[in-house]
Amino acid sequence: MSDYPMPTGGTVADEDGAGSSSALVRSRCCWKLNWKYVGLIIGGEMPAAHEITILETLAMLDGEHAGLARGVARRDYVLWLGSGISLDRIVGVRGVIARVLDYLRERRDMANPQCRFNRALDEILEELTAPERALVDLDQPVAAWPADNSYAILTRLAGKYSQVLSTLLEGEDEEDFLLWTAVDVPNTFTTEDPDVEHLCIVMLALESAFNNISSANWDYLIEAAERELTGGNALLDVCIQAADFQAAGADVKLLKFHGCAALAATAPPIYRPLLIARLQQIVNYHNNASYGAMRHHLIGLIQQRRTLMIGFSAQDVDVQQMFMDAYQNSQWAWGNPPPAFVFAEDQLSQGQKLVLSSVYPNDYQANRVAIEASARCRAYGKPLLLALLLEVYALKLTALCDLAVPNWTDAARSALHAGIRRLRDKIASGAEPDRLAFTRLFVAIQSTVLHLYHAGRADPALPYHPITPTPLQRVSQLPASMGLRQAAVVMALLGNGDADGSWAVEAQAPAPDTPPITVRSGGRTTPIYVAANDEVAVKMMAEGIFDLEQNDAVLILSASPAGRQQRSPVRAPGRTGRQAMREVSMSGLLADSEDDTDMLELFKRAAAL
Repeated sequence: MSDYPMPTGGTVADEDGAGSSSALVRSRCCWKLNWKYVGLIIGGEMPAAHEITILETLAMLDGEHAGLARGVARRDYVLWLGSGISLDRIVGVRGVIARVLDYLRERRDMANPQCRFNRALDEILEELTAPERALVDLDQPVAAWPADNSYAILTRLAGKYSQVLSTLLEGEDEEDFLLWTAVDVPNTFTTEDPDVEHLCIVMLALESAFNNISSANWDYLIEAAERELTGGNALLDVCIQAADFQAAGADVKLLKFHGCAALAATAPPIYRPLLIARLQQIVNYHNNASYGAMRHHLIGLIQQRRTLMIGFSAQDVDVQQMFMDAYQNSQWAWGNPPPAFVFAEDQLSQGQKLVLSSVYPNDYQANRVAIEASARCRAYGKPLLLALLLEVYALKLTALCDLAVPNWTDAARSALHAGIRRLRDKIASGAEPDRLAFTRLFVAIQSTVLHLYHAGRADPALPYHPITPTPLQRVSQLPASMGLRQAAVVMALLGNGDADGSWAVEAQAPAPDTPPITVRSGGRTTPIYVAANDEVAVKMMAEGIFDLEQNDAVLILSASPAGRQQRSPVRAPGRTGRQAMREVSMSGLLADSEDDTDMLELFKRAAAL
């Protein structure tokens, strides 16, 4: 277990008028463009890890940590997670210590200093210095202590949590009594809803960015996010002991190397002894036969895949020992990008520095400053995981664009990339200040757009739809008939039109008669529908998504034959003065375009925008 303070950062951007080049904000469930945050990125020092916005984190991933972002998209990294990713949902290490203190304090006999609860308290409080001990007020609940006092005491004891939880309570047979009963593992770590971090981790796994997720956390939050985003379809296998690995058949392994509260609650004889918390368990982890398969698997991952730690200080000796043992056959070279070990931290902890000295034993002392700088990514879980998710989308879409226009010049392809980044950044600036509401809104919009694109209808039973179920380097293996290459170009064109002021791209919460994507130009708002092919477009019409005769809208057909006849871009207005549906064949535009400028102008004319 480990944690760090992770307040929710970010400010609310001012809402500007449509079509202005203003900062990116979310208003009335709609993302709009505003450039307030860009000045913070271009000039001046980057903010602290708990203050950084999503857009500022993306600037970091575009710059010094571009290799990290591409490595995640390529599935080069294994996630190592600690309790820092769950602090807004469940108690962290300090909260666990507070529960133990309150449990003993409430039951002690104040008239009998030798009662078993007082004796246990005294043993725990011996870990404090004399000045810290003087701050303890056992007449009051921990929550009622002055904030500075409680922080100092709980922080000290959190650094020795394994000793605290090793305390035996006289009269109780179970060695884990304080953990199981005082902390109340079955109810404390199994009932909360997922937060931004857990949702993003599962979405990244669905995008094939991670297939091994190692976690020191007992909680159920990643599994809850999986259930929410997949509609119950299996993505993860929770692995702890050898039998779990042997039975694993899902795409992703969730490696809970300190145990799982949910499994311990449902199968106590098997999984309760595998909750790792006490000092003896941690020190003897390498000798624990029940964790032999886990330890072997994790050491192999350290040797073979890069490491990204989020919310995890690596303070426990069992974790440090695995990284030391892994060095023997890994021999990572610290100067080869992207960095093999990255920590999402404001400042590296002593445990993380020990990991670096273990995996780079011959280089660390002479290059310590450079190694530590390259290993630190200055953003905590929420901003980093959201930014990584958006950047994985952007990298996949730009790769698809390149596949769509193999004969274009580098400059023309780069212009399409700029359109994708424009939309990425526009979305990112809508994330502040309520990142959880933003994440759920984003899931709803993105999934609706992709379900409509592939199937012509929304699918509530499958809440999240990945852009591709492959890592970045395998995007080219997807069948061209899916039309994803042309669809990526559509996104680039929409972004470039937004950038040059031709229109403002907006996205709305999905609802009946509310298109998820629109473009606004002048006083006119036009729905945009993108279908993989003619067959999907027919299904959209059958589902009532649009009406060819009445809607002022644009239907973009991705993989339809290039030579198909397009409908007239502007229908005779008659008495209504209204424009009708315009169909645009992307295959036709690609065949007729020589570069990005040519294609954007042809797109504007065909869509009558």
